[in-house]
Amino acid sequence: MKRRQEVLVGATILGALLLGIGGTLWLKGKHLGTQESQISARFREIGLLAPGNPVKMRGVPIGKVESVELEPNGDAVLVTMSVKEGLHFPRDPVVLVAPKSMFGDWQAEVFPRSAFPQYDYLESPDRHVLPGFTLPDMSRLTVVADQIARNLAVLTDRFGIAFTEETAMNIREAIDNIQEVSSKLTTLVSTQQKTLETVGGNLEQTSRSLGAAASVAERAFAQIDTSVGHGELKNMIGDMRRSAARLDSISAVLVASTRQMKATMGVADTAFRAVAAVAGSVQRGQGTLGQLVRDTVLYSQLVDTNAQLQALIRDIKLNPKRYINVKVF
Repeated sequence: MKRRQEVLVGATILGALLLGIGGTLWLKGKHLGTQESQISARFREIGLLAPGNPVKMRGVPIGKVESVELEPNGDAVLVTMSVKEGLHFPRDPVVLVAPKSMFGDWQAEVFPRSAFPQYDYLESPDRHVLPGFTLPDMSRLTVVADQIARNLAVLTDRFGIAFTEETAMNIREAIDNIQEVSSKLTTLVSTQQKTLETVGGNLEQTSRSLGAAASVAERAFAQIDTSVGHGELKNMIGDMRRSAARLDSISAVLVASTRQMKATMGVADTAFRAVAAVAGSVQRGQGTLGQLVRDTVLYSQLVDTNAQLQALIRDIKLNPKRYINVKVF
């Protein structure tokens, strides 16, 4: 009986020891008969990550954090993790450290770099050490959000100070002035275009009249050539001697006409220079637009000159003997 009690007490103690050892191994994440390998990753900081935190890949636990060490120069943190042996990691793997929940639990997870290429992973000179990046926790996000809110408040205050009702009225008045100036420029360009079209039409008509006068002169010279061909040169020479005085008069008239034409061309040149000056002044924003629109002196001079030329041409057509007198005897 006594021996049976001793055996029972011994079995109870042994079971308690086995249960304690098994619980300890389970709490540490150890699994009997499971082979593990270690991997390392390099981070600038690791937040609240600590030994014992889980390591995952594609959301499935594959191991745990074994140790967290600061590099001797203090530039980075080296995290050592134990994972199941024989796992096939993705191409170009990286390790992300992030909060696991809202209660301060953290975890490390293995991803391909292509899944989150926007993060600045900390590379390691050792090719066996994986690059790592730590996502900010809620407290840091709250601080950043508070800073952004403060900056927005400052910008709002400055905008309210700068953009007053008076500023809005000034901007609206400036826009109205720009529209008014644009309308005046459009009207000016339209008016000048019509004026130039009128002047061009008058010049074209004058050119046609000069062409007709040239045709008359050509026919007269043709008659002279015909007279020479029929042996009437002697008579024509005598007639031309008697007409010398008249030719002198015609020459004087032609000289006067030439001078008048030179004066007319001078006036026309002045007119074109004035038009160029007006266009230049409009482009540079100089001068008074209203005065340029109402200035009709140049146009009146061109019209008068054109009228004089047309009167001279009509007089030559109606009274050619007044200017050219050829008699055939």
